[in-house]
Amino acid sequence: MAVKSEPRNAGRRIITQEEAEAIAAKARPDQPPPVRKSRIKLTRREALAYALVGSTALTLATAGATLVQPDPSTDPFLSKFTPAVIQENVPGGFAYPRFKEGEFGGTFTLAKKAADYTTADPPDLNPTGKFYIVKVDQPVETAEGVVAQQGIQAIYQVCTHLGCLIPFQAAENRFICPCHGSTFERNSDYVRGPAARNLDQFVIEVAQDGTITVDTGQRRTGAPA
Repeated sequence: MAVKSEPRNAGRRIITQEEAEAIAAKARPDQPPPVRKSRIKLTRREALAYALVGSTALTLATAGATLVQPDPSTDPFLSKFTPAVIQENVPGGFAYPRFKEGEFGGTFTLAKKAADYTTADPPDLNPTGKFYIVKVDQPVETAEGVVAQQGIQAIYQVCTHLGCLIPFQAAENRFICPCHGSTFERNSDYVRGPAARNLDQFVIEVAQDGTITVDTGQRRTGAPA
């Protein structure tokens, strides 16, 4: 004779989710009832609409940031808190650093005139500007062309291998890097070593009276070795 089994929930009252939460809240009166999470379902069209709105807002915010840029020169309040050496304003909201004359990255007007240099003189180091002034018979072209004037070159003091400061060895009449031995002629031309190009040069200008101006903000890459 088959025995009828009682239902699993026989004799028990099934309660709803709200009743269960109310019972839990009474058991823990110091804690707020749990927040029921609901999942918002978006159609494909609604999702695309939200993405379009977000993209438009980001574009407008970026455009506004580039159009509105404080200018210390026209704002008396900002000028009190803005140093003299500041990034100059350029279209689009981006800025380039402005350097003082006589500091690296700026221009250097030399005390010696072009006529004071001869091809027999060793390169004249300017430690602040990190360049050598040298007069040569045949200036070496950079990757961008010749930058020397009246035989005067401004050679960057940094080796083109790994960036070590490179001294001029008078006994060899050459620049020889103490780090890995890259060697260059006094006109910046590569001789030997692991460096892959000539020494870099700075743009130089020689006025009619022989005044030399070196722009350390304009470096010309040495030609490939």
